[in-house]
Amino acid sequence: MLKINKIKSPTFAVNTDIVKKNIQKIQNKLGETTIFRPHFKTHDNKQTANIFRELGINKITVSSIEMAIYFRRLGFKDINISFPINFREQKALQKLSKNTNLHLLVSNSFSAKQLSSLNDIKANVWIEIDTGYKRSGISHNNLEEIQDCIKLITQASHLNFSGFLNHNGETYLLNKKEEILQSTLGSIAKMNFLKSEFSNYSPKISIGDTPGCSLLDNFDGIDEIRPGNFVYYDLMMLEKQVCTKEQIAATLFCPIVDINNDRKEIIIHGGAIHFSKEFIEFNNKKIFGRAIKHYSTDISEINEDIVSLSQEHGIVKINNSNFENYKPGNLIEIIPVHSCLAANLMKGKTRHY
Repeated sequence: MLKINKIKSPTFAVNTDIVKKNIQKIQNKLGETTIFRPHFKTHDNKQTANIFRELGINKITVSSIEMAIYFRRLGFKDINISFPINFREQKALQKLSKNTNLHLLVSNSFSAKQLSSLNDIKANVWIEIDTGYKRSGISHNNLEEIQDCIKLITQASHLNFSGFLNHNGETYLLNKKEEILQSTLGSIAKMNFLKSEFSNYSPKISIGDTPGCSLLDNFDGIDEIRPGNFVYYDLMMLEKQVCTKEQIAATLFCPIVDINNDRKEIIIHGGAIHFSKEFIEFNNKKIFGRAIKHYSTDISEINEDIVSLSQEHGIVKINNSNFENYKPGNLIEIIPVHSCLAANLMKGKTRHY
């Protein structure tokens, strides 16, 4: 149980029971042939990592070499660095590949050629495919460059070609379940086309976004999934109806430090350095977080938005009729817009309960 009276400053609080339920919900949808390789960048901490381990998960995804080294030291030996290779860190990669079942990502033929020349780096290699998000990766219809990458990888004795990897980030830009599912199924179809087109290399396909993985009923035909945000969820996922309020596993507790009766606003110690500047738009207004509980003499359910953030300050608009109950020194519990960013910013002030 979280000891509210012990909280003196902005605190990122993680409900371990909800974390377990979120993980198990994904696990229960997996078939025997689909690998669950969750992205650890969302939580990036030992305590949540141990919950995954307790539930039998030992294959993980990370977003940097530094993160890979951290979790390798915690005992995870099968790691996918799901980010285009930074060749300035090749010495660290060489060292990591000696004692890790390492998976690396190439997103163009130049990187594939560069990696194929580094004989000291032994790794499984995935080709990143862009199915429409237009971030990094080779376009799904650029078969010539995909073929070039495969040849470079398969001709290198120290590399093993694993298949095609995709992050369909378009789902984070959509607001309706039907649109998210349509985008997800469309992206998977493009990946399966590549799997068929290059079947002589026996490629696997790996997908990784939380909205799609949360809304799919099953993962038939998918070799691997890598969602990360699902472990905590957040306000963005709640607004898209990807999760329910009961699935929100991480919130920020912030002290009230000032009140403004005229504007019906409270000022909290909780700003951009705690929440990030990520926002969602609702009724043509930017929302930087949503307060769900007011802790004072009594616990009260509320539904109030952070309407402005500066570095340390947050302004919460109070719409209910009990404004006089809000006092400096009270605590407000808030759902962050993006739990991944908030968790990263609050590494030093995180409590699991």
